[in-house]
Amino acid sequence: MKTLRSKPKKYEVRLVKKGRRTYGGIIKLVDGRQCYLAFRNLSEIYRSGEKTISAAIDAGTACWALDVDTLTQMRALGINLVGVLVRDTGDVYLTKMEHFQDFSKAKVLDYQRRGGSLQRYLPLQWFMRKGGKVAL
Repeated sequence: MKTLRSKPKKYEVRLVKKGRRTYGGIIKLVDGRQCYLAFRNLSEIYRSGEKTISAAIDAGTACWALDVDTLTQMRALGINLVGVLVRDTGDVYLTKMEHFQDFSKAKVLDYQRRGGSLQRYLPLQWFMRKGGKVAL
């Protein structure tokens, strides 16, 4: 197990992998609760056809995507909080599992024909965002 170091608290992280690829981690919080964070880069935000991420955010169509198999696995483990850790900026986007399960909030796109997987896309408005550290 690895630990993410954050002053003054420490978090236990159990990595979630498929083969050699690391998709995210199950983080055990200080109070005992667990959450799943997918590791993504900012460029991986789903823009819904918009040219830029800024345009997608302004239009309210910017989304984070999570794999349906991973969501099912996390739900089976009793994890109720899921989100995204943005590697580039250190930002954390966190939401409840039930938002991803609600078809009025999250849409499903199937990329299995292209070698991908079934994904659920949830707009940024359903996430709580904690900004990362900025280096000047």
